Amino acid sequence: MRKQFWLLGIGIVLMFMNACQSTKTSASAKMLKFNFEKGKGYDYEMNMNMDQKIEGMDLKMNGTYYYSMDVVGDDNGVKTINTEVNKFAMKMDAAGFTVDINTDNPSVSISSAIADKDPAKIMNSIFATIKGQKFSMDVSPEGKVLEVRGFENMAHKMLDSLGLKPEEKEQIMAQFNEQFNAEKMKSQFERTWYIFPNKEVKVGDTWDKTTDMASGEVKGEYKSTYKVTDIEGNMVTLEENSIIKSADGSANTSGTVKGTLVVDSNTGLVVSANQNMNIKMPVNGKTIDMNANIKIKGKAL
Repeated sequence: MRKQFWLLGIGIVLMFMNACQSTKTSASAKMLKFNFEKGKGYDYEMNMNMDQKIEGMDLKMNGTYYYSMDVVGDDNGVKTINTEVNKFAMKMDAAGFTVDINTDNPSVSISSAIADKDPAKIMNSIFATIKGQKFSMDVSPEGKVLEVRGFENMAHKMLDSLGLKPEEKEQIMAQFNEQFNAEKMKSQFERTWYIFPNKEVKVGDTWDKTTDMASGEVKGEYKSTYKVTDIEGNMVTLEENSIIKSADGSANTSGTVKGTLVVDSNTGLVVSANQNMNIKMPVNGKTIDMNANIKIKGKAL
């Protein structure tokens, strides 16, 4: 009789443990989609450290972007986000040529920079005007950037007040549009946001995304696999493994991205991301080896 009670007790304990485990597993499943709240604000800081080697010459670049965002629309899950550039900074060093741009630091006047024929000063003067510029984006529940608006006349607005000669204005506008344009912004944010399965996930779940990056530092087709490695409260940790190939299907450009992202499942805010990129890219008959580390911080206001 005592043995029967003992076995019954073990059975009850096991049933209780299984019930608790099932409850825990169910409770840890989280809906994961891009779900910024209308009327709320969010900030993003994006930093890229890039190290390239071209014909034995080292080229190092560090770029930092700060964006302030307000969600002004929600149409069946598609979010309309007004975005302001709070800061842009870039440092580049290649064979003794150094560029140091920071919108927070005073720059010389554009006329003085042109008179000095100093490319670094000219670039600094141009990009100093990006601070405070605004554009808007429509973003799907999967994080796909559907449309970017506001870049059509941005360069004209910024340069019209500088009193430049027509030929100077044309040259500077081309440089500006190369760095800041709708396609580049779309590419930059899709690499951060186009990660969501738009469904409930639990630890161990995986899904795939394919993105054609027509602009940005590294153009190509990104085939990405995301895996849920941890769920703690509302925070979902994802592991990323991406393969990069030339967008036209050739095997010229190749590379990988491996990283970790932490996402707030309530809103789809990427709280933090740390990604390592390794690329081989042909340029003018030579192969560029490029390594980059990308770090992202996001916060709700």
